[in-house]
Amino acid sequence: MANISGRCLCGSVSYSGEGEPVFMGNCHCTDCRKSSASGHAALMAVPEAAINMAGPVSTYELTADSGATVTHNFCPKCGSQMFNTNSNIPGITVLVASTLDDPEIYKPAATVYASRALSWDQADPGAEKFDKMPPMGG
Repeated sequence: MANISGRCLCGSVSYSGEGEPVFMGNCHCTDCRKSSASGHAALMAVPEAAINMAGPVSTYELTADSGATVTHNFCPKCGSQMFNTNSNIPGITVLVASTLDDPEIYKPAATVYASRALSWDQADPGAEKFDKMPPMGG
């Protein structure tokens, strides 16, 4: 079991818990690039029941390529994106890895939407690659 904790830039929103991530990877889809203000989002999915959230969040919902509703959760004070949920994978919280207190626990094993990776932000050659979103259970 891994201890998982993190917080936003100002510390108003935090999370903690124990559990094993069910997915760790980088996403190069357009939505993730824009919401992370980078070439990709570094994401770690964990069972919702394993993580306790504290502090108020603001949300933004969008419809993904899959038709799923993705809800981005941000700190209303500093704007840090903290976590996401996806209607196609209930019971899972997708943490933004850059908010981890110990970011070294993040070990990306996959790249999703590799087909959309920008020339200046290419996928890790050692990671499993998916041109789009791989099939998910749920």
